[in-house]
Parts: sequence; C-alpha cells; structure tokens
Amino acid sequence: MAEHPTDEPTIQPLPSGAERRLNRALERAASVLTSVVALLLIAFVVITLLGVVVDAVRSLSSRAGLVETAVHGVDAAFLAIILLELAHTTLARGGIGRQLQEFLVIGITSGVRSGLEVVAGAHDTSSRDVVVNLAINSVGVLVLVGAFWLVRKRFHAERTAGGG
Repeated sequence: MAEHPTDEPTIQPLPSGAERRLNRALERAASVLTSVVALLLIAFVVITLLGVVVDAVRSLSSRAGLVETAVHGVDAAFLAIILLELAHTTLARGGIGRQLQEFLVIGITSGVRSGLEVVAGAHDTSSRDVVVNLAINSVGVLVLVGAFWLVRKRFHAERTAGGG
C-alpha cells in the first residue's frame, strides 16, 4: 500500500518480482546520477573560487580595477553559495517540505545576487532603469521570502499538531 499524508489505505496491486527489481535498479541509477550532478556542482564551485583568487591576485599586483575585482569577487561568492546550496539540496533525502524550503532559499539568494549585479552595473545604465530593475527584483525576492515564511509556518504547525 502507498503512503499518503492522510494515511488512508489505497488499493494497488502488489508489484511483481520483475517490477521490484526494475524499481530498485532505477532507484540506484537515480542515486548515482544525483551524486554525479552534486560532484559537478562542487567542481564548478571550486573553479569559480579559483577564478576569483586568480583575478584578485592579478588586480592586486597591477593595482588596477580593485573595485571591479571586489564586485566580481562578491558576485562569484554568491554564485558559489548558490551552487553549494543546489548540491546540498540535490543530495538531501528529506521530505518534500524540507527540499521546498531549500529551493526557496536558493531562489532568495539568487534574487539578492541579481540585485547586487544590478547595482554594480548601475554606471552603464540610466537611473530609471536601475530603479525599475531593483523594484522588480525586490518584489520577486519578497514573494520568495513570503513563500518561505508560509511553508515554514505550515510545516511548524503540522509538526506541533502531530505531537512531534
């Protein structure tokens, strides 16, 4: 029987031996592929951080473009955080509520990073465009924060109502 949030029994035929073996093989394949994706994300984090270090060393040695290097470094740090969060969420085996919260955190972090990019590139665009872009970005981040708050509130209420 399949489990449902209401713990009501369902009528389903029992899987045959071949179906069980196929399901186990597919679960193993999915687990291996998930691990490969996580390893690739971690490799991209390492590449990103190495690139920032190389750029910083070049900038410090030439004493040119220090501000741009700092902006690029902050941007790359946010990218590294996002990639690490994606790797963590990819490997997480928790319930859907926990994974939903983690994806919302990734979205919020990405929105903040995008806002910082808008501000960092403000010298190339009109102030009206910057304000419009920041307003749209801020609304998006606010919606994600609201969704995160609602999800946490709901799961907290379910946990306390369930006695756990």
